[in-house]
Order: sequence, then C-alpha cells, then structure tokens
Amino acid sequence: MNSRPKINFSVSKWVHVLNSLSVLCILISVVYLVMVYQNLPDRIPIHFNAQGEANNWGSKATIFLMPSFAILLFIPMYFLSKVPHIYNYPISITEENAPRVYPVARFFMTIINFEMVLIFTYVSFDIVGQYLGIWFIVTVFAVPLITILLFILKLKHLK
Repeated sequence: MNSRPKINFSVSKWVHVLNSLSVLCILISVVYLVMVYQNLPDRIPIHFNAQGEANNWGSKATIFLMPSFAILLFIPMYFLSKVPHIYNYPISITEENAPRVYPVARFFMTIINFEMVLIFTYVSFDIVGQYLGIWFIVTVFAVPLITILLFILKLKHLK
C-alpha cells in the first residue's frame, strides 16, 4: 500500500485556467460539429494515412466520437489530478518534499489533460476539412513525450 503523505497544497491559477480552457475546447468542438453536421456528406473520412490522405470512411455521425473521447478522458484525468499522492514518481516522496512535488505533479496532469483535449479538438475540426498529415502524427507523439520529459527533469530538481 502507498504510504505517501496526503497533504493540502495550494493549486496554481494555471491549473484552473487550463481546466477551464479544456472544457471550453470541448464545448466549442461540440457546437462546431453540430453546426456543420447538416452540411456534411453522408460518408466522411474517419482515418488518414501519414500523407493526410483519407483511407477509411464512415457515417457522418462519427464526427461526434472525437469530442466524446475527449469528455471520456478529460473527466477521469481531471479527478485523478486531484490526488497526486497516488501517482508513480521517479523519486521518493517524503513529508519534506511532498509540498513541492504534489503541486508540480498536479500541474503536469493538468497539462497532459489539456494537450489531450487539444488533440481531440483539433481532430474534431480537422476531420471535416481533411488536413491531417505527417505533422499531426509527429505532434501527437512529440508534445506529450516532451511534457513528460520536462516533468521528470523538474521532479529531479525538487528532490
């Protein structure tokens, strides 16, 4: 069982800002998709190769999958961000360093959640315009990996 200390800590204003922006992105994508839905063809591209060419097609109702996935991932990640004492860390968590580490960990989870929502929002808009390409694939992998690496480096300094 996890014996990490449970402490109260102040939450950065950026956590609130990023969570609010995440909700706003989800709402904007849903509103946008509802607005363009009637003008879409019955079959739309739902998968693209690395060159951005459509290679799978589906019902136009599938455009609502992206904001649905964003919501289904955002909600548990939001609540998970509130309990940093249960995370796995590359350092030992003590009573001494917990007040420094937990706010950074919560901010990290909020950033990852925001990045995930941005990706699904972008796909929601882009699937209608068919602009996905190699840079999208690079971004989807690179941005979260860079965020994770920066977080690990930050934690090493907080020991």
